[in-house]
Amino acid sequence: MTGGRPLYILGAGGHGKVVAEAVYAAGIHDLRGFLDDDHRLWGGETYGRPVLGNLELLKHLETDALVALGVGANEDRANLARALLACGRRLASVLHPSAVLARGVKIGSGTYVGPLALVHADAELGRGVIVNSGAVVEHDVRLGDWTHLSPRVVLGGSVRVDEGAHLGLGAVVLPGLAVGPWATLGAGAVLTRSLPGGATGVGVPARWHGALGRTG
Repeated sequence: MTGGRPLYILGAGGHGKVVAEAVYAAGIHDLRGFLDDDHRLWGGETYGRPVLGNLELLKHLETDALVALGVGANEDRANLARALLACGRRLASVLHPSAVLARGVKIGSGTYVGPLALVHADAELGRGVIVNSGAVVEHDVRLGDWTHLSPRVVLGGSVRVDEGAHLGLGAVVLPGLAVGPWATLGAGAVLTRSLPGGATGVGVPARWHGALGRTG
């Protein structure tokens, strides 16, 4: 698209391409290019747009430009978002047009919702959240800032996922449970009791380790 509000994606790797595809599909913004700290990419092209340089270019972008987050790692995404905001830049949320968002859903700045994802009634998504392809976020779920749901994750109603937590491919969290801050739930795991902050849960049902040196 040309003529829409200019938009740049921070991160020219795999997740950056995924975000770019959603931008193209939505047809709302004019994707002008990528910013990335990897100098080997500068002057090249990623997914049909140039890689222009690093964050130093933020001060030179159009005054009305938006910046989308194209970085999958949660801590990196959080740090980059804070740097962008400190520069006075606005974070863009990118929603694939095939995603289904029910009434009452709240979405924070810098969040990405991928193709065929479902975000149901009165769910709340914080800043810089990733809800990847085919994920299901049921009613009244709360996703904290910088959380990441991999493809085909399923969250039952009233689940809470705290800041920075990462749920792997196909993970399932039963209704009403919580995933603590910066915790990790492995691919295919089924969480049948709440996962403490900083812990890593794997298996069916999920067992965890890493929180205060305990296992459970």
